[in-house]
Amino acid sequence: MKKSSLALVGLSAGLLATSLLAADTKKAAAPAAPARAEKQQKLVRVGTLKTVEQNREFQAAVQFMQAQRQAAVELNAAHEKETNPTKKKELKTKLDELMKNLNDNNEKMFKAFGFSLNRNYTLEVETAHIYMFVSDEEAAQFEKDQAAAAAKKK
Repeated sequence: MKKSSLALVGLSAGLLATSLLAADTKKAAAPAAPARAEKQQKLVRVGTLKTVEQNREFQAAVQFMQAQRQAAVELNAAHEKETNPTKKKELKTKLDELMKNLNDNNEKMFKAFGFSLNRNYTLEVETAHIYMFVSDEEAAQFEKDQAAAAAKKK
């Protein structure tokens, strides 16, 4: 896997897991929220998605991590409800394996970006491109118009 792909997977995992963990934490620790809000915090950029392909990879990784975390939540709930010791042990084994994978992804994210799943992140869109489908003739005209506009600026 390329370093950028690994980094995107890591970033995705971090964003996803932190948003999900933050939602769970807010439910469980609502009284502690005001104390956290009193602290002054700053946003620090930890990564940049420079291409459309990187953004696609990022979105796919976020969806993957959401599915993986949801599976862990469901396995944990099933494990807690199970009364049959054999099935409970089997569920525990699956849960442990899944959690190991999540922890491995978290470690890769930390090495790639310097952040972990227990942080909250914000995705800021700095540049957006708008595309439309056109015919070859229309595309040629757009390119011609853009070249003329660029020449005027010079």
